[in-house]
Amino acid sequence: MTDERIKLIIGSLLHDVGKIIYRTSDRRTHAESGYHFLKEETNIEDTEILNQVRYHHARELKAARLPEDSLAYITYIADNIAAAVDRRSKEDGEMGFIKDQPLESVFNILNGNQERKLYRPMMLDINGDMNCPVSRKVPYAEGFYSGVKEKIKNCLLEFQWNDAYVNAILEILEATTTFVPSSTSTNELADISLYDHVKMTAAIATCIHEYLLQENITDYKTTLFKEATSFYSNPIFYLYSMDISGIQDFIYTITSKGALKGLRSRSFYLEIMMEHLIDSLLEKLFLSRVNLIYLGGGHAYILLPNTEKVRKIVGDFEQEVNEWFLEMFETQIYIAGGGAV
Repeated sequence: MTDERIKLIIGSLLHDVGKIIYRTSDRRTHAESGYHFLKEETNIEDTEILNQVRYHHARELKAARLPEDSLAYITYIADNIAAAVDRRSKEDGEMGFIKDQPLESVFNILNGNQERKLYRPMMLDINGDMNCPVSRKVPYAEGFYSGVKEKIKNCLLEFQWNDAYVNAILEILEATTTFVPSSTSTNELADISLYDHVKMTAAIATCIHEYLLQENITDYKTTLFKEATSFYSNPIFYLYSMDISGIQDFIYTITSKGALKGLRSRSFYLEIMMEHLIDSLLEKLFLSRVNLIYLGGGHAYILLPNTEKVRKIVGDFEQEVNEWFLEMFETQIYIAGGGAV
């Protein structure tokens, strides 16, 4: 993975970290809060990363004197695309923001539901209880956002800034912001977590970056900022789906003594295999786990750049894996893949 790609992923993952700082009663904009937090309290000194945090909104970006190939332009448009997917208006919403707005359940409006269930504000804890949504609002404990800030700060101080730590940053944000709403606007649904928003922003940003490389576009300012409206119509994204077929027959063909233990072993084997296959494919594509949308039950969805290079790598990967499956398991299991632009 190139240094530029690493900086893009880190910057886009951290672009909204200022929302945490802002909700600790910081009076600056969240872009400014995030910029000064990273610059002054962590070991991030790289200008490209910091600029993505400080200038990911149009007003600040317009006034900034950045080079035409600044990565801030990519994060800006990726954030716009991700936010357009995230933010949906409430039927009875009012203008304004509430800093202690809890995360709402995504099932509140599923199939016409009109529920008002909310998640307790908390960080992920391997030893804690499952955070199931409840009907009453659980108030934020005083200092909750300060605790999240300190957790992120302490973790960032320990890391080196290279591709080996990109997925580690993703894990930090998952642990700290899974139950933090991305938006606290009172006229919008608050059922998208900050973690999901920044992860999607980073996935979109890497796809756009690869697309720009294929098209030999280096003037990001013109393409992504001045002419952003026309850029949206380009076929930039490829949603790829991969599935291990033959799972049922592979798992449930044990008739000997101790079958239950064997079933568990085979199921675990397939889960680990799928994890390995995804990591191997992403490594070949010079991407990271930010592009992994879903993985479970032998099935995965990955957001990829829609380029000829990526399609060829994916095709070659499928053939390589199926040849190995054929050698090891004959026709018992194989992977099937497909995608849509």
